[in-house]
Amino acid sequence: MRDSLIGTVHSIGSLEIEIWSSDFAHAVSGHPEVDFAKVKATLEDPERVIRSKTSTNVCLFYSIEVRKENQDSIFFCVVVAVIKSGLGRLVTAYETDFLKAGKELFIKGI
Repeated sequence: MRDSLIGTVHSIGSLEIEIWSSDFAHAVSGHPEVDFAKVKATLEDPERVIRSKTSTNVCLFYSIEVRKENQDSIFFCVVVAVIKSGLGRLVTAYETDFLKAGKELFIKGI
């Protein structure tokens, strides 16, 4: 199967994120909860954006899937590699109850 661009999403900070068929297929194969609409919504309107501690060109975009009182929240995380100024590429996406450590670049409402 040939890799093809299946979509581009405009995110905060004027970042244009490309979603390639191979990367999206990788995300879906390991995480059946992933769909294009959730990825797009998280990138367009994230709750938080964190720069990875281990790779400074990787950012994690989080949205809140489920917020429960007295329990951990469930987040949807979209991992993006920043290729150059203004351009990123989807790496993977998944649900998690854990926010990774790193430099917080954006927190909604702050």
